Amino acid sequence: MTEALNSSIRDKLATLKAAYLATPYPSNELRKQQLKKLSSAIIENKSRLVDAAKADFSMRSDYDSLVADIIPTISHIKYLSKHLDSWMKPHSRSAGWQFLPSKVWIEYVPKGVIGVIAPWNYPIQLALVPLATAIAAGNKVMLKLSELTPTINQVIKEVLEPLEGNCVVIEGDAYVASEFSQQAFDHLFFTGSTHIGKQVYAAAAKNLVPVTLELGGKSPMVVLDDANQDKAILDIIHAKTMNAGQICVAPDYVLVTESIFDEFIEKLKNKVRESSHSKGHTGIVNQHHAHRLMSLISDAQGQGTEVYSSKPLESSTAKEFGIHIIIEPSLKARVMQEEVFGPIVTVLKVQDLEHAKRVVQSLGTPLACYLYTNSEKSEAVLRRSLQAGSLCINDMLLHVAVVDLPFGGLGSSGMGQYHAKEGFIALSHGKSIFKSSDKIWRSQLFDRYSHIIKHVLTWLYLR
Repeated sequence: MTEALNSSIRDKLATLKAAYLATPYPSNELRKQQLKKLSSAIIENKSRLVDAAKADFSMRSDYDSLVADIIPTISHIKYLSKHLDSWMKPHSRSAGWQFLPSKVWIEYVPKGVIGVIAPWNYPIQLALVPLATAIAAGNKVMLKLSELTPTINQVIKEVLEPLEGNCVVIEGDAYVASEFSQQAFDHLFFTGSTHIGKQVYAAAAKNLVPVTLELGGKSPMVVLDDANQDKAILDIIHAKTMNAGQICVAPDYVLVTESIFDEFIEKLKNKVRESSHSKGHTGIVNQHHAHRLMSLISDAQGQGTEVYSSKPLESSTAKEFGIHIIIEPSLKARVMQEEVFGPIVTVLKVQDLEHAKRVVQSLGTPLACYLYTNSEKSEAVLRRSLQAGSLCINDMLLHVAVVDLPFGGLGSSGMGQYHAKEGFIALSHGKSIFKSSDKIWRSQLFDRYSHIIKHVLTWLYLR
């Protein structure tokens, strides 16, 4: 079975590579036609995608499927189509006086076949935006969908039928994903956990396949003395109820300065209590992941940490999990060592911004950092000194939906970026072009006077 599976994936990859070699540089019009077909198919099947998400998740709201999954996908595809012509134009560079009259420029050409491994939390956007970016860059795509979203996968396969010959869909469990990541793609794009990302990176290295790793980690939220606490708390609740907090950039923990800590905790508890009556929410994807979240909470409680819950832990299910506040756990607690990926809010007390920075840096490089303050000095400190994939000031999550901003992590939260022009560049090869005339005079100079040229250049550059 192992060899049969590997052979099947290899055969499909070979078919895509042959198709790429037959048309190694599709025109901008052809690429835009493909993007249009994809966009139209998504819109035509939007109701089916929403219903499929409800079937795959324990419970999923229409809001999360439409506003946070389908609409951002369409928005990115439109952005790609709008800017494709300018991105594909040759980018002029300077050859310098030494190489006159030669001309130099860069052309962004397709890499070939891009492998995309998509996660389950936003199964539409996180599969189709990388795919659309790869298509815009002129590539073929092999797409591995999550085994946790089988109903959505069937709709996505139908959505992609108009792109037959340009992409192939692979389904299967972690074993299939492992085999997939070992293939000789021209680029491998992975979205998922840091733990699995390391395995994907190691597998790709065997074939020297370049990778984009969009990972997670522990994204912090820092609330300083002068912050608008009410806004900060509303944003926390929004982040932990949207998709039930199953978002790679949702805040994993909140660092609050000690002078406002007690007030902040009371306000947060009150808002969590109010939010427990809301309807039309998204649940944890399945009971297995619900049990994982319960174990994080139980571990903190077992260490004597206070936990405030909108719903008792013993009655929590995947469909009805509630929001849980863990107050000042040990940094060694599991909830502070593992990515939460759910509606758990961990709150810790810090002395000041420098103390907050030390805590953040001790827990790895975050995919996103959220700072709530009215101090431009504090903003500047984090902008210039904190390693993070992105920084949001007085807001949360929305930066991911800005089509003209690149998105990606750093260090333990990933490598490489996509969205915006950076995504097109990441999935293209910037080919350097150096062009000279066919006149022989410069070659004759090198042939006859190289000893003089050596002295002149030494005098100019090595004095």
